[in-house]
Amino acid sequence: MVLRPPVEPMLAQARDTLPPLAPGQVAVQPKFDGFRALLFTPLRADEPVLLQTRRGALIQDRFPDLAAARSLPGGLVLDGELAVLDPHGQLSFTALQRPRPGGRNARPLHRVRRSAE
Repeated sequence: MVLRPPVEPMLAQARDTLPPLAPGQVAVQPKFDGFRALLFTPLRADEPVLLQTRRGALIQDRFPDLAAARSLPGGLVLDGELAVLDPHGQLSFTALQRPRPGGRNARPLHRVRRSAE
């Protein structure tokens, strides 16, 4: 089975209680200040790497370095948070929002599909 966008990502859900933990375990997950995205690698060399936001917009044009990630296996889907480190190694949401060379604004998926047909 090969997944292609749009894919609805799993989202966090609020809970009133934490699941039981074994002694010494800690239930903490760091919050990264970034963009939630899904990366889809192509099966064929002539297909592009696609990067989808959680709302379904394709944003690979805004992240040309990720769109050039051809060393990953074909048909792979990665779901995660895009984050940028500043020169001091700290997360920088401001740097993530800056335009990148050659980058453009996000395009809705339906427009991309129509232009590809």
